[in-house]
Amino acid sequence: MFWNLVRYEFKNVNKWYLALYGAVLALSALIGAQASSLKSIDTPDQQMIMLVFLGLVFGGLLITLSISTLILIIRRFKGSVYDRQGYLTLTLPLSEHQIILAKLLGAFIWSIISSAVFFLSIYIIFATIDPNMVDSYFFDYLFVHYIENFWLTLISFFISTVAGILCIYLSISIGQLFNEYRTALAVLAYIVIHIVLGFVDMFSPSLNYSMMMSAEIFKDLILSAAFYLGTYYILKNKVNLQ
Repeated sequence: MFWNLVRYEFKNVNKWYLALYGAVLALSALIGAQASSLKSIDTPDQQMIMLVFLGLVFGGLLITLSISTLILIIRRFKGSVYDRQGYLTLTLPLSEHQIILAKLLGAFIWSIISSAVFFLSIYIIFATIDPNMVDSYFFDYLFVHYIENFWLTLISFFISTVAGILCIYLSISIGQLFNEYRTALAVLAYIVIHIVLGFVDMFSPSLNYSMMMSAEIFKDLILSAAFYLGTYYILKNKVNLQ
């Protein structure tokens, strides 16, 4: 039943999200081709206008990609756990742990896909503009400076993603404790959590890159556990369905 719920996280997602990913990649190739054609424009003013336009288009795509992924994570958890659909979800032969983990796994995979599309779109743009620049400079710089800490950085990114998702889940869970203004209070809870974390980070000592990544992994593990346990406690003991 657990894996059926995980599959449902993907089966019930609007195909619009997949179309968005395809549009981002396709438009990235178009932006790269247009940026490459700037070499043939002799007028500086035209170059500047085109560069600004391309930057705005690409920035809009990145914002759309980020917001759509965030909305997907929120809707899949709030809609199927704390809204009307929650009556069905909570009657399934699954524990609260399994429900949270199924939602978390689905949200994590969608987040990784969105991140992969983001990095791939950047690669497509630069590779379209000048393939030699990407091969000669980008990968050389990346592997020379970061290959030693590659796995540490990757682990930190994965755990940070999990902590971010669980923070959203906890904020939604806190918001549903109230009968009115649930969404506003969930947003307020999310903001307060990040203000507190930001205040704590102000006292973090200066570390080298490797130690900083290790510290971030340790911190995100603690936060993930705290966010998860808070969400679990509310889901098990304080459910207030609409």
